This record gives sequence, structure tokens and C-alpha cells, in this order.
Amino acid sequence: MQAKIVLLPGSPVGERLCGIAEEVLTDISVAFGHTFSIVRDKIGEAAERAYGVPLAENTLRLCGQANAVFVGDPNNEAEPFLLRALGIPAKTREFSVGGAESARFMITRSVYGEKAALRDMFRSALRQAKEEGIRLSYVLPESEDDVKIFLDALEAEQTDIQYDKVEELSPSETIQALLLAPSDIGLLVTPAYAGEMCLTLATSLHGAPMLLHDACVGKKVSVVEPFIPEHVKANDELNPLGAIAGVASLLRYSLHLTQEADCVASAVKNVLDAGWRTPDMTSMGDGVNCYKMLQLVSDQINLAGELLQQHGAK
Repeated sequence: MQAKIVLLPGSPVGERLCGIAEEVLTDISVAFGHTFSIVRDKIGEAAERAYGVPLAENTLRLCGQANAVFVGDPNNEAEPFLLRALGIPAKTREFSVGGAESARFMITRSVYGEKAALRDMFRSALRQAKEEGIRLSYVLPESEDDVKIFLDALEAEQTDIQYDKVEELSPSETIQALLLAPSDIGLLVTPAYAGEMCLTLATSLHGAPMLLHDACVGKKVSVVEPFIPEHVKANDELNPLGAIAGVASLLRYSLHLTQEADCVASAVKNVLDAGWRTPDMTSMGDGVNCYKMLQLVSDQINLAGELLQQHGAK
């Protein structure tokens, strides 16, 4: 497969995370015989310095022509405008429970609240849930007027897609599920305020915030964003697993390369199952650095590529 992927660092931390993403994408391209054209551009403060604006028209055009976009640091004023320009109605935040288990749940929040955007959000969420065979749960908005709009959008898309594993959760039921069985939630659709509450609670309960990332699935182009806690500074040691998990989502949702996405996810799981951790994932503060963790995951991907080649040769 040939694909064009745009990397938008956004900050020095984002630059480092884009480098991690590029290395994993290169490993996958070699292991599976793909050709990825990887292009870098600027967003946020770096774009203001270079182009005079946080999001240049040429950058938008470049992203619109790409197969996927990876934003290294989404904590900038231009990111919402990028998503709107690309017609992306919602963010799906994937969360690895406990930071070490294969179980995960996802929280989808509408990026902007127009009726058409809500329908787009539910269409994307229902298709994703149906494809993965998982439950789609939802939390209603507080306002009665918003409830009707919310449910009308869900009903319209559910009629078209024909998926019945859909369940309403009250806020208290959602909190209980986060406490007791987060891996059973599946795909959770929430209004923005409830989504932020769930994310804060999930992170405080289960830890490892750097394993979070946002998959912003659009009709033509999707955007992946690793989550960066506000306290992380430019020279801090990074946990690369959020960016690596983001690459898995990029492969799955943007390029529709399921086997390759599973390979990245399995590589992360194998490394964690073997007991490897970064310092932020251990109570003692010990563990391996960012480079070592990236190399461990890369070794797993390369091993999968060698096995594929051997199988093909036979």
C-alpha cells in the first residue's frame, strides 16, 4: 500500500512524539511491504513563527490531500480549526486500562454540537462498534432540548447501520462501570462535559495517562493525537506508548490496515507483559527510558515482519 501521512509536531515535545510515530511507521512499512510518504509541517506556535498564522492554508491543503494526520501536540489553538476544516465531528479517546492490560475502552465526544456533526459522530461510533463487535454505550446531555437532538441523531444513524448493541448509561452507572469493569464499557458516547469527567476519573483510577490518545475519525482524513499531560515539559522523559498506540489507531482507522494495527498493539502488549515499564508506570519510579521502550516495541514489530517473510517464503 502507498499512503501519505502528515506529521504536525506543534511543540518540542510533539516533535519527539512525531519522531516516535515515524519510527514505528517505518518499522511497519518494512515489515509489511508498504510505502509510506511521511511529510512534516507546522501547527500552533511553530506555524506562527514560520507562516504568521497558527494554521496555514498550505498546511490545511496538505492535510486534506493526505491519508492520515498525526498531531504530535494537540495542545494548541489551531487544533480545533484543523478538525473542523477536515470535517471531523468527534474525538474518540482510547484508554488502556491500568496501563498494562489488553482491555481498553473508548470515549467519543462531539467536537462541535451541530445536528449534522452529531449524526456524523454517531455514524462513526456505530460503525466502529459494529466492526469491533463491542457495545456502544451513551450518556445523555443535561438539557432536555439537547436530549431530543442527541437521541434523534442516534436513532437516525442506528436505523441506517442496523446495530443493536446500544445501551444508555446514567452518570452514576457510568461511574460504577469505570470503577468496577472499565474493559466492559466498549465505546462510550458522551456530551463534551461528561466526556471530560469520565476521562479525568478514568485517568485518576487507572493511571498511565501517557497511554491515552485521541483518534479523530473523519470521512476522508483521520487525525491521531497522543495525549500529553499539562505538566510535561520539553526536556522531560517521555512515555512513548501513547504515540505508539496512536500509530495503531492511525493504521486501523485511517489506512484500514487491521493486521498492521494489531501487530503494533500486540507489540506493546508483549513488551508490557514481559514486565517492562517506563518510570511513570511504576510506583518506585524506576524503569526504562523512552528510547529503550521504543526499541523494545520496534524489536517486536521487526520480529513479526521476519516471521511473515518466512511464512511467505514457504
